[in-house]
Amino acid sequence: MELLNGKVAVVTGASKGIGRATALRLAREGVALVAGATGLERLETMREEAESLGAAILVQACVVTRLSDCEELVKSAVKQFGGVDILINNAGIGYSGRVVDSNPREADRMVRVNVLGVYYMARSVLPVMIDRKKGDIVNIASVAGLKYSPNFALYSATKFAVRAFSEGLRNEVQAHNIRVATVNPGMVATHFFDAFSAEGVVLPTDKGDLLKPEDIADAIHFALTRPRSVALNEVTIRPYWQER
Repeated sequence: MELLNGKVAVVTGASKGIGRATALRLAREGVALVAGATGLERLETMREEAESLGAAILVQACVVTRLSDCEELVKSAVKQFGGVDILINNAGIGYSGRVVDSNPREADRMVRVNVLGVYYMARSVLPVMIDRKKGDIVNIASVAGLKYSPNFALYSATKFAVRAFSEGLRNEVQAHNIRVATVNPGMVATHFFDAFSAEGVVLPTDKGDLLKPEDIADAIHFALTRPRSVALNEVTIRPYWQER
């Protein structure tokens, strides 16, 4: 089992949902955190919670569609803690609805956040990890990247792209002792669904319990703590009742 105590993790989208739960899960393991998000008020609240667990943490505004923000987040980690061992590429957004009715501005933003944001953060952290000859990158995709669901065409396309990017990146960096894992959550009880519901898409949230953000954080923790000789490349986690 790989021990996480003393490692340094950069987490994007860390102010709420899966990002927040993952940051706090790592804090309990003694990981130093550099947390980025656009919601600064929530980010400060999360920082207080992490510090109450004894974690060293730095919070910083980060818009992942800006390469400069991603680079600054990594630079802050190196300056404050000496390097980066783990990147949790969690920031993401979603819009639903038929393509013919879609808003091109929303579509553009979704592609930029979900695909380019993952690329920008990976690109920013890789020189540090390659120089240190070790690292873990965890990219959060979705079950929508495994199987298309009605009214989610472009969202699914972004998550298929994350999975493809992750597999290509894994092959590129494995010689540098860098592991790449993709986590595909099913339906999780977060604010993420607010944008979908606003578009009139009926979500089967009454069929049973949804996953909690902490369930995804546990899956991420499991991937990170495999022995160094083991690369857990893809994890899919759904509520027991979820069909797609």
